[in-house]
Formats: sequence, structure tokens, C-alpha cells
Amino acid sequence: MRLVLVRRPWTLLAWHQQPESVGHKFPNPPEKDNHQAELQQVAMADSPELARARDVLSVRADEHARVDALSSAASASASLSSATTHLSPSFFEGFALRGIRVLRLHPGFIHCSYTVPPSLTDSTTGCLAAGAVVALVDEIGSAASISEGQNLKVSVDMSVAFPDLSQARPGDRLSITARALGHKGAYSGTHVLFTNAGTGNVVAEGRHSLFGNMKKSPPPKPAATTHRSNL
Repeated sequence: MRLVLVRRPWTLLAWHQQPESVGHKFPNPPEKDNHQAELQQVAMADSPELARARDVLSVRADEHARVDALSSAASASASLSSATTHLSPSFFEGFALRGIRVLRLHPGFIHCSYTVPPSLTDSTTGCLAAGAVVALVDEIGSAASISEGQNLKVSVDMSVAFPDLSQARPGDRLSITARALGHKGAYSGTHVLFTNAGTGNVVAEGRHSLFGNMKKSPPPKPAATTHRSNL
């Protein structure tokens, strides 16, 4: 029996070898194991599972067209002057909140009306997309927190349930109520409920947690104007 040592930069490998006459199978050296692992990875690259995943993740031509159609609206939003940008929502916020109406506003409470637009529906189900619901929970929940005089915060957690998105099809009017559940230090919690205004059925329900203490920036001072006398 022999003891063979193989020196490597970081490791010292050792294994026992028996004479070949005994018929003992030697363990594979590390180089051979690495080569076999590489061959397995190459084989997996052409597996049917990965091919199906590649097809699912590929972007279709109609999806490209829908995104390209938004470029003009995004350019118009970006061209706003610096004096009014702080008062205007970002392109994403405006895209998600377009068509919403505030019906009632009290400290810690907001009641909104929202008509489901075709542009925010899921192409598979024809109902309001789950991502659009999450965006509304984020924006309206944050507004409910600020309505109680809290400083601006950032989202740290959102939990959204979708009991029946079939009640939110294009043209359906939704009733959205957001309540501030409470505040503790820099932490705030809100609850947002979506119901179909016609049937009263619950569409979605979200809980939104926020944290932070960002001061609101004051609006810029108006530019000085000069008055020309007629005298």
C-alpha cells in the first residue's frame, strides 16, 4: 500500500492506492470529477426543461410593442421643468394612478374610486393585473400614512391577497379604502381594501408597512416678477 500526496496551492490531497493486482478500483482524481461536472452542465444546457424555461421567459413581439408605446408619455413626463417636477408624480406613479378619484380624505383614512383601465389588465385572465394592485397598495397606503401628518417613509413590507380578481375587469368601478393602522416611532402600518363598487365583493386586500423619517422638501420659491409702469 502506498500513500500518495498531491500538493495544490490551497489543499493537500491524499488517498490510498492498492496494487492493481488486487483489483481495487482507484478513486477518481479531482480533475476527472471536475471534468464530469462540466459535461453534466453542458448536457443540462440543452435539456427540455431549460428549453421550456427559455420559451417562457422570452419576450414576444406584442409585448415589445406595448412597452415601446409608452416612450412618448415617458418623454413628456421627463420634460417637465425643475420647478414643477417635485409636484408631479413620476411616470410610473402617474401610469398606475391614472383614473383614480379621491372621494373622502380624513387623517389616517382615504376613500377612492377607481375604474379599471384596459392598459393594466393581465393579457391571460383579462382582469386587473396583480402588479397594478400592488402598485396601488403602495401608493394609497403611503398616502394614508402621510395624511396623519407623518413624514415620508419607504416601504419595507407588503402582503397582498387576491380573493377574486375576476371582479376587476376593464370598465369595472372599484372602491378602495386605505386606513392607517398606527404609528410607532418611525414605523407605520396601513391597510388597503379593494371592493367592486357594484357587487361589494372583495377584489384584493393589502397590508403595507413603512419605515423612515424623511422630511418634506418645501416647494421652490416663485421667480421674481417685474411690473412695468405705464407712467
